[in-house]
Amino acid sequence: MGSGELVDLHAISRLNTALTLDQLGGTLPSLSLRKLIRILLAAVAFVALFSEPAHADEETIQVRVQFTPEGGKKQPVEGVEISVADSGGAEVAQGVTDDKGVVRIVVPSDGSYTVTIDPSTLPDGLSVPDGNDSRTVTVTAGLGGNASFNLGSNGPAPASKISLLPKTIFNGIRFGLVIAIMSVGLSLIYATTGLSNFAHGETVTIGAVMTGVAAGWFTLSSSRGGWGGFLQLAAAMVIGIGCAVAFSGALELAVWRPMRRRGIGLTSMMIVSIGIAMTVRFIIQMYYGSSPRSYVQFSSQQNINLGPIGVTPRDLTTGIVALLALGAVGYLLIKTRTGKAIRAVSDNPDLASTTGINTERIILTVWLLGGALAGLGGVIFGLDEQVSWNMGTKILLMMFAAITLGGLGRPFGALVGSLAVGMFVQLWAWMFSSYADLKTMGALLAMILVLLFRPQGILGKKERVG
Repeated sequence: MGSGELVDLHAISRLNTALTLDQLGGTLPSLSLRKLIRILLAAVAFVALFSEPAHADEETIQVRVQFTPEGGKKQPVEGVEISVADSGGAEVAQGVTDDKGVVRIVVPSDGSYTVTIDPSTLPDGLSVPDGNDSRTVTVTAGLGGNASFNLGSNGPAPASKISLLPKTIFNGIRFGLVIAIMSVGLSLIYATTGLSNFAHGETVTIGAVMTGVAAGWFTLSSSRGGWGGFLQLAAAMVIGIGCAVAFSGALELAVWRPMRRRGIGLTSMMIVSIGIAMTVRFIIQMYYGSSPRSYVQFSSQQNINLGPIGVTPRDLTTGIVALLALGAVGYLLIKTRTGKAIRAVSDNPDLASTTGINTERIILTVWLLGGALAGLGGVIFGLDEQVSWNMGTKILLMMFAAITLGGLGRPFGALVGSLAVGMFVQLWAWMFSSYADLKTMGALLAMILVLLFRPQGILGKKERVG
């Protein structure tokens, strides 16, 4: 073949690339490395400057209500109203125990408080022994306080397993959706780059922590609940998710892209991600503190009954938000040009490049999308539990279990795997209530059993080895 023919082929290739990029271009945001690094540094500065003042005075009292049936083990009591009064007798906060018999109530500062149980909200047959319905709690700065009420052995027998099954299934589906929000982004990153990103957990933490910090900026003492609290938290979520997106995008531009161009192996990059995760985790601990904190707008809510299922408006709302977010991601991947380009890069990056797809831009888009989903998942997880400096690390194992169970690199497999993990976690706690602290083991055992019979995962495809 002559040199003239080579020139003609290159010209045709450039023309094809230009035409394809003209179709795909304009759908993706153009973000420079310098801009993303500035955003990330600004986020870190916000944490350093404002995290302590926003929450410096607030502390948490954890109250546990339980009873001991005759000849049985202690059982939690759900739906009990608790009030907290300061040393002057003025009520400062209220809360309602969850299905674990626990409520975490945010108080203005450390000091002495009186925690009182409302006997009228106790289930039939239960009462406070000797009428002792109050506890004096000393709240220590940075550590909070604790109170417990043991209702004795004169209560009714605990609810049967069958009666608790509908709520267990609901909790399993909802927990699976929360895991799926975070896992889908991690699965897309693996599909497009091959990297097992252990820093994804810290992206989750950044979203939750920065939302908590921003919520402290917006909170007014007279507006911590209702629509005012909802709007405050929504505004804080925009900031928290934005910080997670900036962090994820900055890692891609400043760390992973240069490493790929230098031919660094995936194993080395994975080890780097572990180092980044540890560094970021302890930076967050240094500025945010070690004590878990609740979003003050929704520290406690009254249950509403949906047939046999009792759920708070907060949990119902976040479950719907998770479902809508996953639906939007599915639509993006199936119906839009950007989604089709993401799937093309996931299947074969080299072949996608020859068709004119800008793989580097697509990979950056995946990192930004993964950061947004991780930040949103962190906020929802923080509403369910509490916001802490290592919350992303706690949930990271479940995320990896979900994407492995569903099929590595398969975003829809991550959704199926997450639902399976969430269901197995809740069913373990339902079947083995005395060993509920080991509920993560149920998900891991399920993953092992599935992979023994289907090594590629639920939605994974078989691949030829050798």
